[in-house]
Amino acid sequence: MKSYTYQNISFCLLFLMIISGCKKTEDESITKDYRQLYALFAEATSFKKKLNYCDIFLKKAKQEKKTDMILAGYRMFSITRTDENVLIYSDSIIALTKDKSNVHYPAVAFEIKGDFYYDKRAYKQALDNYIQFAKYAKKHQQKEMISNANYTIGVIKRRTGNTEEALKLYQHNYTYTKQHQDSITVKTYLNSITALANVYNDMELGDSAEYYNKLGYKEAIRLKNERFQYHFALNQGIAAYHQQKFVTAIDSMEKYIPYFENLNDYDKLSFAYYYNGEAYWKLDQKEKAIQYFKKVDTAFQKTQSLFPLLRKAYIQLNTYYENNKDIAQQLHYRNRLIKLDSVLNSDELYLNKTIFKEYEIPKLQAEKETILAEKKHQQNTFKKVIIALVFLLCFVFIGFGFQYKKRKMAQRRFQEVIQSKTSEKPENKQKTAVKGLSIPSEIIEDIIVKLEKFEKENGFISNQITLNSLAKQLNTNPNYLSKIVNHVKQCSFSSYINNLRIEYAIEQLKTNPTYLKYTIKAIAAEVGFNNVQSFSKAFSNSKGINPSYFIRELKKTKKV
Repeated sequence: MKSYTYQNISFCLLFLMIISGCKKTEDESITKDYRQLYALFAEATSFKKKLNYCDIFLKKAKQEKKTDMILAGYRMFSITRTDENVLIYSDSIIALTKDKSNVHYPAVAFEIKGDFYYDKRAYKQALDNYIQFAKYAKKHQQKEMISNANYTIGVIKRRTGNTEEALKLYQHNYTYTKQHQDSITVKTYLNSITALANVYNDMELGDSAEYYNKLGYKEAIRLKNERFQYHFALNQGIAAYHQQKFVTAIDSMEKYIPYFENLNDYDKLSFAYYYNGEAYWKLDQKEKAIQYFKKVDTAFQKTQSLFPLLRKAYIQLNTYYENNKDIAQQLHYRNRLIKLDSVLNSDELYLNKTIFKEYEIPKLQAEKETILAEKKHQQNTFKKVIIALVFLLCFVFIGFGFQYKKRKMAQRRFQEVIQSKTSEKPENKQKTAVKGLSIPSEIIEDIIVKLEKFEKENGFISNQITLNSLAKQLNTNPNYLSKIVNHVKQCSFSSYINNLRIEYAIEQLKTNPTYLKYTIKAIAAEVGFNNVQSFSKAFSNSKGINPSYFIRELKKTKKV
């Protein structure tokens, strides 16, 4: 989307206009020096040399306090750098001119920033800057800039899947550009036609796409622009696909794909690859189709950017390898699809809200400002929205408060667990606890001793332990064992076993590094639980926190 490289003719003309606009009383040698510096800058082939000439140019302009030359220096820097410095120099232009705007500034600075953010897929910031670009272009009636602003905003809409909105903007832009051809460059005029052909293809309206492809092809020949000529020819192959002319589509696209491969134009290539693959798929030539779908993936890996429409290539790849039972390839392209979706989702987070609020809605409101009834309705609606937002914020704060309290409670419980030590009840308490049991005292003492041994030997970590099996193991009956556990341990038999297992699990997690590498399922199995659910429930009932939280916090303290 960049339209401001140092080779760009429009920029050179702008620069010459700035130079020629200097006061006639100005020393001719100084003017010549600026021309020479810019000429050296334009001819330099290395990044380092270009930056050097930019620096000399800007220092000279600042020393001589020539605002026009300072702006030119900042712009030279902004079209040379590719990192965050682009924003710094563009912001410098904006700061100098936002209150004293002219036909070029700060509009071009906002355009440069928009292009920078677009290339980074930061569509929120890109749109914000393109809207400002459009604002200043319209303020000074710069027809070339107005058309470019409409086009770039439309590109963002199309890229994020808002094709209907893109179409409306492209239709308006084409009409505007056609009316002002004398004031607009060939590239901008032809772009307004390709935009319509592209979006009609996205909407699968092959006949409409064909109309603009033929119009654009004819105009590109008339205006002697080979690249656009080939673009329209390539695009016509996609239109032919939508017209169910699959052989014609393949012939057309394969004829022009090599041209764009030489240019590394992956935006156009990704569409050509996808539709060529779909055409072969329709002709039941699956192997050839798959090769083109893979090329779509190659384009994505190189650019890390893809139009939402083209994700269907990954669906086809996944389907193909699933049908062929090639699990490795199926998983490979499913992962690629997940990666693509994560990129697309992050790209679209802002657009669904902002494209309409920041661009369309102000336009619609401006057209309806004179209607008093509508204005009153808008005011009432605004009040309702404010009230709704207040209630929503209350609920949000309450929710945050609850979550905060819950987190603090969990942290306190964790500290209690981590600082506690496994305790054993003194023997005298056990004897006191069994008073009143209708069981011979020698049997009670025997079972208590055996239970202590059972606990010391970690017999409870077997998942086969039941009341009956342990009673048999201790040479007693289940009734006696149950009563003694209930009285001595103050809990049911199942709770007694579960509590022992939980304490054992905690001790192992605190002292045995290997346990921290286990999954919760593995830990549950190690300490005798048959499934994760019963382990988690027992842990939570005993300690008041989930085992997953306990393990996560424990890892933090141990820096695992």
